[in-house]
Amino acid sequence: MNKTKFLLRTSAIYAVIGVFMGGHMAGAGSYMFRAIHAHILVVGWLSLFAFAVFYALFAIPKKSKLATVQVWSAVFGSFGLTAGMWMYYFQPAWAPELFNLIFYIAGGSVLMISFFAFLILTFVYGKQLTDKQ
Repeated sequence: MNKTKFLLRTSAIYAVIGVFMGGHMAGAGSYMFRAIHAHILVVGWLSLFAFAVFYALFAIPKKSKLATVQVWSAVFGSFGLTAGMWMYYFQPAWAPELFNLIFYIAGGSVLMISFFAFLILTFVYGKQLTDKQ
């Protein structure tokens, strides 16, 4: 799997969703989605983009299980957190309140795993993290 390409494309999807939400809020004159909009752009677009740049710049082995866990937990966590936040705030009729809360917490927890995996990556592969000459 090309981690850089996957993360970059996923971040682009989040960017389009976030921009669409921002445009909708501005056009409607309602800022009901502002927290979700902000998290989609910061967690979905900015964080995934930063991870993509990290994998593009530094020689992290393609077979690294830690890097694979980091990438997949970032993608699933970003979705889980933002979708769970939407469900928690808007309480759709089809989902029980407890389910919404658990989905929100689980998404955020998976995203935290991604950030901890990223922290560990920077120490495990520290020798590959060098300045350009």
